[in-house]
Amino acid sequence: MTPTPRDIVAELRQGRLIRLADETGVSLACDPGHAEAVEHLLDVRKDLVPAPLPTILITDSGQLNLYVRPVPDVAWDLIDFAETPLTVLLSNGVNLPEAFRAQVPVRKTLSEPVRKLIGAFGRGLLTLPFEDAEWPVGLAKPPVSWGELPAKIQLPRIMELGPKGEVAFLRK
Repeated sequence: MTPTPRDIVAELRQGRLIRLADETGVSLACDPGHAEAVEHLLDVRKDLVPAPLPTILITDSGQLNLYVRPVPDVAWDLIDFAETPLTVLLSNGVNLPEAFRAQVPVRKTLSEPVRKLIGAFGRGLLTLPFEDAEWPVGLAKPPVSWGELPAKIQLPRIMELGPKGEVAFLRK
């Protein structure tokens, strides 16, 4: 049986990790507000080389103020008008575990199934993006998955945005 967004949301709220597929490849995802799930996700990250950048996945800039305050003015437009995957590193995280408060990587998903899931969940997802169509060798796959891989994976650009709008590209 194919899970519904409601089924996946129930799994996330119980602290389970899910396998997520979108335009950047496969990811491991959890509820960023569930401390044990976040700890588990970060434990998985420790064993991976190179270690993926944990990223908050959102549907639009309206969800930015759930995770960052204050939001630099330019961040709203960067998130809303991104037509290709773009991860923006912002400072001053809120409503997140301590490990993410200094710098919050945020990316708007372009995948419609993932947008529907995040909409049903009501907040962003904390993901560990593997940026590949293949699941990492040796890592157990979660029993629950959501989303679809595109024909071609797109690596996200990664930029750091300072509190006054200063921009630095870490990956173009």
